[in-house]
This record gives sequence, C-alpha cells and structure tokens, in this order.
Amino acid sequence: MTDKRPLSQREKEERRAKRADSFWEAFRFTENGKPKSSLILYTFSLSILFILVYILCYEGAIRLLTEPLSALPAWASNLVIALLSSAAGCALCCLPHRFFGDKRLVFGGHLWLCGYAAAVLVTMLILLGPTEGFQSFLVFFCWFVLPPTALGTLISALLFKRDHQRKTEQAPEPEWKKYVDRR
Repeated sequence: MTDKRPLSQREKEERRAKRADSFWEAFRFTENGKPKSSLILYTFSLSILFILVYILCYEGAIRLLTEPLSALPAWASNLVIALLSSAAGCALCCLPHRFFGDKRLVFGGHLWLCGYAAAVLVTMLILLGPTEGFQSFLVFFCWFVLPPTALGTLISALLFKRDHQRKTEQAPEPEWKKYVDRR
C-alpha cells in the first residue's frame, strides 16, 4: 500500500535528481572504458547522423526540384519535395541496417527521432500556445519533420521486425567438449 500524501518540494527534487542520475548513468563508462549501455549510445549517435542525412536530402531536393516543379501549385510542389526527400533520406538511413549485426540500431535511431519530434512539438506548444505562430510552426513541422520521421520509423520498424531474432538460451556446453580439438 502506498502513501497518498502530497510530496514535499525536497522529496520532488530528490526524485527528479534520482531519475536524472539513472538516465545519465547509461552514458557513463565502466572501469574497462566501455560504455555501460552501448545500445543507447549507438542509437543516439545514429539519430544525430540521421538528422543530418534528412536535412541534406531536403536541401538537395529543394535545390534540384523547385524550378522543375514551379508549374505545380505550391502545396503540390511541397508535397512532391517532402515525399521524395523523405524517401531518399529513409533509404540512406535504413541502408546500414543491412550491415549491422545488431538489428535494433537503425530502428532505435529512428525512435530517438520520434522523441525529438515530440519534444519539439510539445515545447513549441508550450512556448507559443495555441496561437497563429504555433499554426505556422505546425505547417513547417508537417512539411519537414513529420514525413521523414514517420516514413523512417515505419520502414526501420518493418526491417527490424523482419530481421530481428531473439537470442535463444542455449544449453551449457558439457565439460568434456572444452578439451576436444575442433579444428
């Protein structure tokens, strides 16, 4: 049974500090110099790389496709650019999945992107409130953040589901096999 009394300011600060310490503990190194949680570190690093890839794909698509698509209405031109650059970025970002032994990495990197997108959206809602400025930001968000994040996460989730196999627990090796030459 838990105590339902309200927490004091000191208790709230202690809980917040404990949560922060447990989060940052995953990024610290062991005595041997290895990261404690390499999955978190690798997926975080991949997410930063993915952001750069998607930005470069958008920049290239805008440079290359703006003039040829100028005959279309603005929304159609933006839609073509958003979809093509998101598809190109997704293809580039999901390509390493084929070469990584740990099939969780690319999907994990895209999950970080979803977290960043949600954090940015909530932060902008708090800062701007439901005003015209937030509506303008939402237009930007829907053209430049939502398509690559959604497409990349969807494709990487499908790749992860297809390729990831849980490690089955193997029976311990008999003692006599340790001494047999297996060349």
